Amino acid sequence: MTAALAAPMTAPALRLTGEGAPVELWLLHVVAGRERQRLAARAWLAAERVRRGEAQAGWIETPKGPAPAAGSRWNSSLSYCGPYILCGLSRLGMPGVDLAAVDGGAGGGEGDIDVARLYCGPAAAARLAACEPAGRADAFARAWSALEARLKACRRGLEEYTPVRECHLAAARLTSQVRHEGLWASAALCPPENDPRQAG
Repeated sequence: MTAALAAPMTAPALRLTGEGAPVELWLLHVVAGRERQRLAARAWLAAERVRRGEAQAGWIETPKGPAPAAGSRWNSSLSYCGPYILCGLSRLGMPGVDLAAVDGGAGGGEGDIDVARLYCGPAAAARLAACEPAGRADAFARAWSALEARLKACRRGLEEYTPVRECHLAAARLTSQVRHEGLWASAALCPPENDPRQAG
């Protein structure tokens, strides 16, 4: 059972963005199964929020996963890629973060262009097609990570590109992209007035 699992020990988190960034990015390295990674991420986020002065750092379960308890000053987002966990924190709205491995696409070939056209849109596909083949896998990972971060900030699942979808994503501003050891880490931010949790 999940409750019986202990969060694994983790190395100190690596800060990928400066303190005070719209979405602060931290990278954890946890060699464990996904469930134990989730526990480690929650434990780290709770400890970090306490370090920042929050007396309580509890969680509530939502259809989109765990969210900080009511009254928290910090919103968070998580992304997993192999042994890495990307943690995003923001006080300015709802963050979305994503990690994408450079070698995780279709190998930098025509397949990546087709996937980019289907999900990222024609402009992203055109930029990818203009890349030299040797750099295409890197460009695809960067574009894919940016898309996923914006979707998460808007609390939407993966959807094919349409102009209607882009209207929904317009509120999500990409705040940073960092390349680290073969990974692209992206962060996006949806301002409070567009926070999906406040709807209804």
